[in-house]
Amino acid sequence: MIDTISRIVGGYSAFNDKKLPILRKPESLKAPLIELSEIKHLGKLNVRCRKKNRDALGKLIHCNLPIQINQINSKAGRFAISLGPDEYLILAEPGSENQLEKTLNSSDISKHISVVNVSDALCAIQISGPKVRDVLSKGCAIDLHPDSFYKNKAVQCDLALANIVLVCLEENEFICICRTSFAEYILDWFIDASYEFGIFVSDGI
Repeated sequence: MIDTISRIVGGYSAFNDKKLPILRKPESLKAPLIELSEIKHLGKLNVRCRKKNRDALGKLIHCNLPIQINQINSKAGRFAISLGPDEYLILAEPGSENQLEKTLNSSDISKHISVVNVSDALCAIQISGPKVRDVLSKGCAIDLHPDSFYKNKAVQCDLALANIVLVCLEENEFICICRTSFAEYILDWFIDASYEFGIFVSDGI
């Protein structure tokens, strides 16, 4: 992906109670095969709109909305994830979400769309490595084969009983978006599930 989500930086951490970085691996393993980082405070807007307003909304957020469900589009560091027939999660650079929310709510289509700022409610975790699909499959029931879940695909699902949005950036690179209140639980689960492959958790992107 040309515009990777990992280029959006800044903000506070959902892992404030964790002492980072963390390295967990068997002694026999020279280096960890899994890397995990929080993408600190992305701007996040949940937007609902009908098909007839989709193009107008895309112009306002400067990123075309995906036509198909469970797809993502990106442009200039801004991302649109299709969660359903009329529901989108917009990821924006830190500090821009409030102005973007105002822009949408003051636009000509404001009466025909719903905009909710969920920046503080959600946490974005980037996880990557050659064994990342094996780790995810331990707690996720969806088909994670590269032929089924590939670049620019996204899905709402459960990971270890926690509801998430899983986004595929590259074959071995994913974004896990969860509720902030579940962030440390998800982190602990990833550390435990990844131990056999080794995992390094950085102090954030």
